[in-house]
Amino acid sequence: MNDEMKAAPCADSDNKTSATIAIPFLDEIKKDLKHIATTTASYTEIDEFERLYILAAVRRTLSLIVAFQQSIESGNEQMAATIIRLNLDTVARFYALFWAEETQGMTAESFAKDIFNGRELRKMKLRNGKEKAHDRWLIKQIAGLGDWVESVYDDTCGAIHFSDFHMQRVLAQSQGSELQLDGSVKVNIAFGGTEARADPAAHPKLKQAFSHICMLLISAAKDRCGLLAHG
Repeated sequence: MNDEMKAAPCADSDNKTSATIAIPFLDEIKKDLKHIATTTASYTEIDEFERLYILAAVRRTLSLIVAFQQSIESGNEQMAATIIRLNLDTVARFYALFWAEETQGMTAESFAKDIFNGRELRKMKLRNGKEKAHDRWLIKQIAGLGDWVESVYDDTCGAIHFSDFHMQRVLAQSQGSELQLDGSVKVNIAFGGTEARADPAAHPKLKQAFSHICMLLISAAKDRCGLLAHG
C-alpha cells in the first residue's frame, strides 16, 4: 500500500473568537511586579546600574505577560511556548546578579554596568567557574529552583529557533485524513498562525509554567530590593 501523505490546507485556524481565560495568580503576579518596581526605584542599598537591571527585568516580564495572555487567548501555542522560553531566560539572567557577587573581582553593580555597556553574558565566567555563562550553563545554575526547570527549558528551546517543533505543530493541526484511490493518504490541515483548538483553556501546562517562572523572578527580585527582609 502506498503510504504517501498529501497535506491539504483546509480551514483557517485563525478564524476564531478570542476569549478571556485565567492564568494562575496573574493579578497577584502583576501586583508584585509593580510593587517591586516602585520599591527598587527608591531602594538605597543598591546602585544605579543594578537598579536599572532589576527594573528592566521587571518591565520585560510585564511585557511578556501581555504577549503570553494574548497568545493563549488566541490559541497561538507556538508563540506561547516561545514566550515561556523568553520568560525563563529573564529569570536565569536575573540570577546572574547573585552569581556576580560570588565571582572574584566582580560585583552586582559592575556586572550590571558591563551588561548595560554591551558585554555579552555568554562570554563571561561567573562563580569563578571555568565554563562561560551560556544559556545551558545558566539553566543548570537555577535547576535547583524546581525539578521542572530543565524540562521546560528543553521543551521550549525548539520554539525559539525554527526546528522540528514547528514541523510537528503543522501535523498537529490535522483535521482528519482520507484514503485516496491511488493508495495515498490525504491529510486535511487547518492552516494558519494559531492552533486548531476550539478551547483556548486547553493549555494548562503552558499557563502553569509561565506563572511559576514569573514567581521565581518575583522571589529573586524581592531579595535584591530588600522586600524579603521586610516581609
